[in-house]
Amino acid sequence: MNRQIRVILAALLAVMGILVFLPSGYVAAGGWVVNSGFELGEEVPSGWDLTGNATRVNTSPIYSGNWTAQITGDNDTLTQWLYLGNSTLPLPITYNAWGWVYVSGNVTGIIALDFWVGVGVNGTQVSPTTELSTNDTNGVYVEGATAMQSPVGTTHLRIRLLGTGWNEGAEVRFDEIGFFPLMGGFCFIATAAYGTETAAELNVLRDFRDQVLLKNALGSRFVETYYKISPPIADFIAKNDFLRAVVRDVLIDPVVNLLQWSRGLWGA
Repeated sequence: MNRQIRVILAALLAVMGILVFLPSGYVAAGGWVVNSGFELGEEVPSGWDLTGNATRVNTSPIYSGNWTAQITGDNDTLTQWLYLGNSTLPLPITYNAWGWVYVSGNVTGIIALDFWVGVGVNGTQVSPTTELSTNDTNGVYVEGATAMQSPVGTTHLRIRLLGTGWNEGAEVRFDEIGFFPLMGGFCFIATAAYGTETAAELNVLRDFRDQVLLKNALGSRFVETYYKISPPIADFIAKNDFLRAVVRDVLIDPVVNLLQWSRGLWGA
């Protein structure tokens, strides 16, 4: 495990050094866009389950890209199970969730979000359902956003796109749906090493994440992969005071010092 930790953090440092000099690109809303499957040209969007007459369409109005999700009745639903990891790290993780919704007619468009351990009939919902909802949007897309905190042990987020109160001729569309960790995210290992989410060093790492990594397609993919593989490593570190000190003093502090020294190159 010690070797794995060193390899991952060494890779992190290498990617950071490369991405400082890459040109910025567009990453929608600064995080994971979980409806990217809409753009892959498949009849059923990758990663989503469709029920009723839920579909993806390439006709206007579309908020971003070439495709959007469309529902036209009470029984239409698009569902995605987003894997968050299988961590027992005893620290709460706060996430930001958002989505753009277009509503036409006397109907309510809803993005429903809840945390689970496991999925479906083999899983257990461990949080209340949070709804981002809106009524008629007068011909434009309207953004809904919220912050959510996952219970310890959460493994999945369930995302459902649906509508209620249907009348004939009504329509709801969803686009640019995102979900992103605000606290602990990107810093799982560093948070475990410092034993707190409020260490000043973590702010440096978060700044670099937001200002450099998430403004490059390569950096965004790296961050997404890091979120998936780092929680078990963070768990292992958090349980060993000696290892926490080694990771903090030998590995993370030099990364932070490098980022502080180079802030003039990448800082906003």
